[in-house]
Amino acid sequence: MSQVYHPNAKTNQHLREIIQKSDLTNVELANKYNVNVKTISKHKNRDFLNDKSSRPDSIKYALTPLEKELIRAIITLTWMELDDLTDTMAAIIPNANRSNIYRTLKAFDINKVPEEQKEKAKKFKEYAQTKWQSALI
Repeated sequence: MSQVYHPNAKTNQHLREIIQKSDLTNVELANKYNVNVKTISKHKNRDFLNDKSSRPDSIKYALTPLEKELIRAIITLTWMELDDLTDTMAAIIPNANRSNIYRTLKAFDINKVPEEQKEKAKKFKEYAQTKWQSALI
């Protein structure tokens, strides 16, 4: 099975190998393969052929592990709604917002109330029906 490359790719593993083994100058190789001289220089100086990862070396998180653990502890003890939890956490943690908190709950796989905890969870208030609502039913 052949390797499939992106249609806009200027170099591939085969071409990179040719560039690394070539005795031609960078300018001659750039003209020959219709790429920038910097691209040729980059591939000649590398000791590998495959693409470099585009993933960042370190991922920055808004919340620290301690703050995430605090959110996990509070939600498992109270099972409050996301908006209520956000309001509570925003007072304690300055970087906490709805997105960060939900992402933390998803990471711990506790973004939904378990069946055995549903009776602890907050219920909707029952309201009496008005005349016009009962007329619609």
